[in-house]
Amino acid sequence: MFQQNIEETTSPTTPAVADASPIMPDIPRTSAIRTTYDGDVFNYVSLAMRLTRGKLLKQPDWGDWQSSEYTQLDQYDAQGMFGEPTRVNSDGAVFNLVWTYVVKELDKRKKARCTCDGSTRSGQVRVLDYTYANCVEQTSSRLFYAVAAAENMLVFGADVSNAFGEAPPPKQGFFIRPDKAFQHWWVHHKGRTPIPHGHVIPILAAMQGHPEAGRLWEKHADAILRSIGLTPTVHEPCLYSGIINGERVTFLRQVDDFAVAAPSEHTANVLFDMIDDRITFPLKRMGLIDMFNGLDISQTRHYIKLSCKTYIERISKGHLDTWMSVKDMPNRPTPLPSKDTFMRDFLSAEGSKDPKEQAKLAKEMGFGYRQGIGQLIWPYTICRPDIAYAVVRASQYSSAPAPIHYNGVRHALKYLYCTKDDGIYFWRTTPNDALPDVPPPTINSNAHDLLLDGRPTHDALDPHGYMDSDWAACLRTRRSFGGTCIRLAGGPVAYRSRLQKTVAGSSTEAEFMEASDTGKMMLYVRSVMYDLGIPQGAASLLYEDNDACIAIGNAQKPTTRTRHIDIRYFSLCEWIERDLVLLDRIDTTQNMSDHFTKQLNPVLFARHTDYVMGRI
Repeated sequence: MFQQNIEETTSPTTPAVADASPIMPDIPRTSAIRTTYDGDVFNYVSLAMRLTRGKLLKQPDWGDWQSSEYTQLDQYDAQGMFGEPTRVNSDGAVFNLVWTYVVKELDKRKKARCTCDGSTRSGQVRVLDYTYANCVEQTSSRLFYAVAAAENMLVFGADVSNAFGEAPPPKQGFFIRPDKAFQHWWVHHKGRTPIPHGHVIPILAAMQGHPEAGRLWEKHADAILRSIGLTPTVHEPCLYSGIINGERVTFLRQVDDFAVAAPSEHTANVLFDMIDDRITFPLKRMGLIDMFNGLDISQTRHYIKLSCKTYIERISKGHLDTWMSVKDMPNRPTPLPSKDTFMRDFLSAEGSKDPKEQAKLAKEMGFGYRQGIGQLIWPYTICRPDIAYAVVRASQYSSAPAPIHYNGVRHALKYLYCTKDDGIYFWRTTPNDALPDVPPPTINSNAHDLLLDGRPTHDALDPHGYMDSDWAACLRTRRSFGGTCIRLAGGPVAYRSRLQKTVAGSSTEAEFMEASDTGKMMLYVRSVMYDLGIPQGAASLLYEDNDACIAIGNAQKPTTRTRHIDIRYFSLCEWIERDLVLLDRIDTTQNMSDHFTKQLNPVLFARHTDYVMGRI
């Protein structure tokens, strides 16, 4: 298991006292993340975080890393985290410290992070309160940027140093065992008396790693933001709005990272100053953000663009060194090969269920199938709806993929690399002269393929949706494939591609089921916008290309062929009656949600994604 290169000693005269030596929990190593004991401390190691203290001790820049260790512990100390060394009974909750060493992507800063191992595997954690802490949902994140663009605001970022230590301690009192890094800091950096053997350190604030710490910090941060005049939305507690310095602002909280959309940098700084007055360390201010929560943000005079180029380049590096070559990709690529026979073979193929055969196939292909799917899911969920259908379809074969499924994932990864600069565009209502004038995005379609005539138009803050379904598309279950796209400020704030949950008896039923699910998404968007101070005075339009579905919804005109449809889907009729949503007719050739339900030829794919991504 672990490299037990330390000696554990116990005093025979104090058998009921917890030993301060590190205890090696039985933690299995996995390919994703593991804990190792190296350099006299525990280290979290993963594919993204490979550094350990033992390795760093041998490097010429060890002084920089040790300085980072000191900085981390100094911050804890300033927050009143550590009590005086003490003994504790053997039933006391005593945790090991765990260190993580990374080079930050944004500024290439060397960072050492110290947490406690408060997982259940430590055997001593007792959870006495709720542990759930909110993270911002991706739809709400996109909604934040769409509103910022529509209201012509600038987005500024800030980061809280050692955020969890700002919050009060959990109900369960606990202690940490001082490891070699802590001992060195305590004696050589702080000039204190060496910690006696068998003594532990009481923890007097929330410490990252404890199950309750995340929720404690969220409650603390929420109280701070409310105290300065910001109000969270009901359905997205990480999204706020309010009046600061006499101007309207919106605020996004993602754990300890903050983003504020404000008319000017001065107003943003006033807000950050108010937060500074309520925390131990001043916020790290990032100015106009160009990266936030894994997203690359481009703020220009005419639009805000969300992309994930940094992420794509990072995951592609390993593939480029082995199997990936993009020389054979066409000028207008699609996420899956556009050959007529490919999708037929892709959907009907079955892979071997023998684990040895699957391991052999993965070795031949140069990557694990689920690894490839996982690398595609992240960009799909945050800012790349153009790969939605390919990712969802390919993920259906994760348990036993065949060679053709691997080829499909390979093609999708190559497509992602070839289009790494692409992303979602939210358009400003008026140019912002404080920002650079960047050329507009490239439109992939020919002018005559865009079918501009008759396209519906909407105001920037008028949400509207598109939906479609491919009836009985699954050859195995005969379930239909549904797709949804809700737009605001010229780009998608919500989208989805998935197999419907039940088998539809007709194409009308499949369309009606998708319309109902789209209505739910629209109600969520409308609710968040209402709480942000952007109420909707009229029903939001949902565009549909099936006349029977529209008649059932708008005119409440069921027939003998629709009586079997689950009653929950008829909630759509009530929402229409209450003027919350309304179904409207659109031609199939202009229904951009067609992209979410099937593999399209290059011409149709380019047409629909030009609109879906917000390039037009």
